[in-house]
Amino acid sequence: MMFRTPQTILHRRRAFTLIETAMATVIVGVGIFGTMALFAACSNQNNESGQMTVGIMLADNVQEAMANLPFNDPVWGRATFGAETGETVTTWNDIDDFDGKTINPPIDSLRTPLTGMSQYQQVVTVVPVYPGQLSSNTNDASPAIPKTTYTGAARVRVRIMYRPVTTLPWQEVYRYSWIRLDR
Repeated sequence: MMFRTPQTILHRRRAFTLIETAMATVIVGVGIFGTMALFAACSNQNNESGQMTVGIMLADNVQEAMANLPFNDPVWGRATFGAETGETVTTWNDIDDFDGKTINPPIDSLRTPLTGMSQYQQVVTVVPVYPGQLSSNTNDASPAIPKTTYTGAARVRVRIMYRPVTTLPWQEVYRYSWIRLDR
């Protein structure tokens, strides 16, 4: 029978070699780097989600601001398409007054400017569509139905643009459209 002395026990105990230590460092480093990349991706996604949430709210504000407006101007009827001379966002009195407007700072549902949100803007277009063919007139560059044509229905599009600082270009964060029928 062989007896082990404390000296033989010490000789059998091994420490980490330099290669094992280096490999462990690389493995831990790759894991930390991957985790940091994941956090960065999650932060970017969180920012984009926040912008989209604000975009949804701002598009809804335009829809609500137009909800009780008549289809045609109460004074001029269908004589003009777009805002009449002298009208401002607070005095627009029919849905086509919103056409072609870029609203910055954006407005709330009562058409009050949201001055603290000047990094966002609402871009609105209103185009006539045929009531029995709601997918008509989709090409803004070459409309099939002139804007001055009364059809009894209109497509309203709202694009929400975002720019965190004034030196950067505007980026679309949300787009929404709906059909409005003449009552």
